[in-house]
Amino acid sequence: MLANSAAEDQLALALCAALVAGNSVALVVTEAAQAQAAALHQALQRAGLAAETLQLLSGGEACLRALLDDERIAGVVLAGAGAALERRLWRVMAADKGAIRPLITAQEVSAASQQYRFSAEQTLTINTAAAGGNAALLAGMH
Repeated sequence: MLANSAAEDQLALALCAALVAGNSVALVVTEAAQAQAAALHQALQRAGLAAETLQLLSGGEACLRALLDDERIAGVVLAGAGAALERRLWRVMAADKGAIRPLITAQEVSAASQQYRFSAEQTLTINTAAAGGNAALLAGMH
C-alpha cells in the first residue's frame, strides 16, 4: 500500500474499509491524485480484487456531484478533501430528497468507532394486515 503521505494513508484506509464492508467503490480523483489512485487500483487488482469492484473516475467535485444523483450511491467518503468541500457536500446531500446517505470525513475514516458507517442496513418490511395476516400478533398485542 502507499504510505508516502497522510492523504495517501487516508485514501488507502478509506478504500479498504469500504471494500471490507462489501461495497463497490467509485473513486473520484482530481488530476493531481490520478497517479496515486491508479497505483493503488493496480495493487488491489494484483491482490485479487475484481475489476468491477473499484472504478476510477476523474473529474473531481463535478463528477462527485453527478454521482450523487445516482440512487445506487449509498454513501460518500472524503479522504484528503478540504473542509470547504465537506461543507458543500453536506449541504448537497442534506437537500437530497432520496435516502439519507452518510458523508464520512477523513477524520472519521481512521476511527474504529465509525467503521459501521461503511455498511448499509437494508430492511424488508411486509405489511401482513394488507396481505390478510394478523397484525396484532406482530405488534405483540395477543
